[in-house]
Amino acid sequence: LPINYGSVLMSRQKDFTLPFDIMQAWQQGLLRKTVQPEPFIKIRSNIFVERKRRTETSPMVCHCKPPRPDQGRIGCGDDCYNRVMFYECISAHCPCGDLCSNQRFQKKHNEDNLRVIWTQERGFGIQTTAPIKKGNLVIEYRGEVISQAECHKRMEGIYKNNKNFYFLEYEKGEVVDACQKGTNARFVNHSCSPNSQIEKWFLNGEMSIGIFAAQDIPAGAEISYDYNFSSFSGAQKQKCRCGAPNCRGYIGERLSKNKEAAAMASTKEVSGRSGSKASAKKRKTGRRGVSFYTLTSFFLLNC
Repeated sequence: LPINYGSVLMSRQKDFTLPFDIMQAWQQGLLRKTVQPEPFIKIRSNIFVERKRRTETSPMVCHCKPPRPDQGRIGCGDDCYNRVMFYECISAHCPCGDLCSNQRFQKKHNEDNLRVIWTQERGFGIQTTAPIKKGNLVIEYRGEVISQAECHKRMEGIYKNNKNFYFLEYEKGEVVDACQKGTNARFVNHSCSPNSQIEKWFLNGEMSIGIFAAQDIPAGAEISYDYNFSSFSGAQKQKCRCGAPNCRGYIGERLSKNKEAAAMASTKEVSGRSGSKASAKKRKTGRRGVSFYTLTSFFLLNC
């Protein structure tokens, strides 16, 4: 340790100037400690753990007429029978061939300009850095397809001490487990006024689950959809922190018609979907369940 005059120098306070490059990096937030999500394995397709992947022997073929190459159009538009029924056309069987636009999952036509962000109270989320058009596939939700029994087994075993869980209902009796393997779709947060929605599409004997833009989404916006789950009796409600003007207070809580009308009137946000179109969409998509688990409770999300 310094003694005599050295100890005097050590006790003195003196102003100093940070180098410009360090000061600039601090102002830009580059020196702040960033929160990183837990590591997981990214996969390009669902992994079937307990059974083999099904293959459709007689795929549904639409009756769309392929447009002429000189027309500059695409085939299998909104009036495509397969598209209306939420079936993806199989490239080898579609009359429109390479001009078919109903092969978004097969051709990986999801948005590339997405990034994972930290949202403080709501944990991680997904933000788009470029505009997204209404109806576009934002990102596919993938993971390990397991039975509900295996899901409960994992909850009581390898996930017992986990704080975050990423489960989504695949079909009756099966769920998609994205805890260990999946895509960044698992980070998409809930909102009572969402800009996206979950859709399940049939593809060659199995289902593909995607998050689709429910409206035009501007650059810089966070992607969200309505989890819309109903908790079982005795399960603790989860407080909603979406911040929307029509926030229901709790995830899964349903507003009365009067309160919902008042909440919608208080916001200037205009929905891009008319009532009739929204109803038609709901009839076509049917019931789309998503499962969400915690250590002490179980929720069923209806998307």
